[in-house]
Amino acid sequence: MIDILKRFFMVAFNEWKLFYTDTAALLLLVVASVLYAFYYPLPYKYQTVTEIPVAVVDLDHSKMARDLVHMADAAQQVSVRHVFDQVRDAEEAMANEEIYGFMVIPPNIEADLQKGQNVNINVFTHGAYVMLHGNISTAFATCALTLGATTKVKRIALSKKVPAAQAMAMRDPIPLGIQIMYNNTGSYSNYVVPSVLIMILQQTLIMGLCVLGGARAHRKFRKLQRDASYENEILLFRYFGRSFAYFIHYCSFIVLYHFVVYQVFDFPRRGELLPMIVFAFIFFFSVINFAMVLSQVFVHRETSMQLFLYVSIPLLFLSNFSWPAEQVPVWMQTLSCLVPSTFAISAWVSIEQRGAGLFEAAQYLVPLATLSVFYMVLGLVLTHLRDGFGIKTGDM
Repeated sequence: MIDILKRFFMVAFNEWKLFYTDTAALLLLVVASVLYAFYYPLPYKYQTVTEIPVAVVDLDHSKMARDLVHMADAAQQVSVRHVFDQVRDAEEAMANEEIYGFMVIPPNIEADLQKGQNVNINVFTHGAYVMLHGNISTAFATCALTLGATTKVKRIALSKKVPAAQAMAMRDPIPLGIQIMYNNTGSYSNYVVPSVLIMILQQTLIMGLCVLGGARAHRKFRKLQRDASYENEILLFRYFGRSFAYFIHYCSFIVLYHFVVYQVFDFPRRGELLPMIVFAFIFFFSVINFAMVLSQVFVHRETSMQLFLYVSIPLLFLSNFSWPAEQVPVWMQTLSCLVPSTFAISAWVSIEQRGAGLFEAAQYLVPLATLSVFYMVLGLVLTHLRDGFGIKTGDM
């Protein structure tokens, strides 16, 4: 038994050493997994856009119009840089990108509101910047609605001769409170970055394993150590020993992401220990087995990098994290089910951001485990055939 464990760990240890002695593997399996974890979410460090330069076109020049300008300037999302008298001036400023949106206060707004008439306030935003457009529209709409509600409450209080609190209840008998769950800031980073992190782990692991497991003639260490015992072990020792090396190595990245990356960028961390351990075990072995199969297809080690660098974005969208799966063609849904990230992204988000337990995450973990078993059997069969026929492809 001790001899078996020794042989097993010898294969795993020597495979792990290659991560740091092969330049391509070092970049993929070590540098890329750490670098991209910080590089990708860095532009979203401050979560939401604030202090967007905007303007107000005041065609009324009343006290109420000035109050509306002050309310807009006090909003966190925008900063009123100019107050114009003509719409043309605001349009020129936005064309020159001095501002990214403006609100037009119509004439006689104060008189019309006091009479109980409806008033239309137009907001124009720079449509080329989607995130700016949403924040500007929200800020101006909130200010306009607040002003309208305040005016209506005052009118009810004066006409009915009731206290302001009662007038407010009469104006809005069923107040609506909206709470954003699992993404309190409403930021783009909390929505997309966790999914991308799982994709980073999958793609770097696949490319790194295929680079090291590429054709025997292209594997440098194989030429230097072809006679070493751990390079000529039986199939099961080679396959599972090397798998274990990749598994332990990538488990360290899950720990890094949870305790460091999520902390630095203030992403939600609700995952419990047991579901995260089960997820890591199933996810990494599914990706490793998937890569083991692929490594025996590529004759040249560079082929995997050329392929998977280009398919990363399609695979990310095939996971349906940003689009309902029901709206995707059936053939694309079927294709996506062959890739571990399709289930892994949903499982990771549900566990880490929503705090799901094993029972809640089982709908993603079970098919992910099925993929792991399927690719493990396929990888072992291909390796056995390759050994039997002496095919010089993947070296797993």
